Amino acid sequence: MATRYSLQQIPQLQGRKIFFDANILLYIFWPTGYYRWEDSYSSAFGNLLRSNNELVVDFIVISEVVNRAIRIEYEKYLNARNIEKKDLPFKTFRDGKEGKDAFFDIFLIVKESILQTFSVRGKSFSKEEIISFLQVDSLDLMDKAIIPICKENDCILLTNDKDFSDSEIDILSSNPAVFKHH
Repeated sequence: MATRYSLQQIPQLQGRKIFFDANILLYIFWPTGYYRWEDSYSSAFGNLLRSNNELVVDFIVISEVVNRAIRIEYEKYLNARNIEKKDLPFKTFRDGKEGKDAFFDIFLIVKESILQTFSVRGKSFSKEEIISFLQVDSLDLMDKAIIPICKENDCILLTNDKDFSDSEIDILSSNPAVFKHH
């Protein structure tokens, strides 16, 4: 049976592999001040580093982080200049100097902070596995791909996403909703 761990239980997880969901990497590396979770997950990140846990990501998560981070930078740019989205569409921002500068910064953080600290564990999915993901439920397609990666690599998933609450993988979280159904 899958186990749920609170952040206070990190000392018990020494030596375990921890797979980071995109939301956690965003809280740590792109804090916006809008989330109450940023401090607790940044502290958990430090505790996991000090405990010498193997920190794990995959290309799916990195892609999701990059795509969400550029959207965060776009929103920050609009808000700082009081610009409406209709006056500066996302693709115009993305392809302009400010968007390219933002991508440069995002890629630098991925290269220098994430890829220097995390192991990359991926998976090639079979047609049958992909077909099994094509059902309507609480998990999005990327989340469905994370579950077999965690299972095959014996990882605990560090996530704040309550959609994983019914998943049959070990989860580390600070979100009480993750523990509700388990």
